[in-house]
Amino acid sequence: MKATATLDGVAVPMKRVQDSHVWEASLTTSREGVQSLLVSVDDERGNVATDEIRVAIGDRTEQERVGRDQDNALEAWPEHGLLGTQLGPNKNGKRW
Repeated sequence: MKATATLDGVAVPMKRVQDSHVWEASLTTSREGVQSLLVSVDDERGNVATDEIRVAIGDRTEQERVGRDQDNALEAWPEHGLLGTQLGPNKNGKRW
């Protein structure tokens, strides 16, 4: 199995953490802000799986936070199963 992480156009091979299902890589970039991190995994049968997320790079302490949790919530992100909706009257989706 082979895994690769790509950030800022630079592809870096990932290494599997011993006795686990975790893979890791060290990536560097000189650009700050929101960037795309792409991970690609090739298995022994030639199947390829990819996933891409947006990462915030740099000092994020300046970002304003508001007091209510729902005002800091993620927006819809359908490619990762986040619809931007709430399942029930409380944040855990339970109907009381």
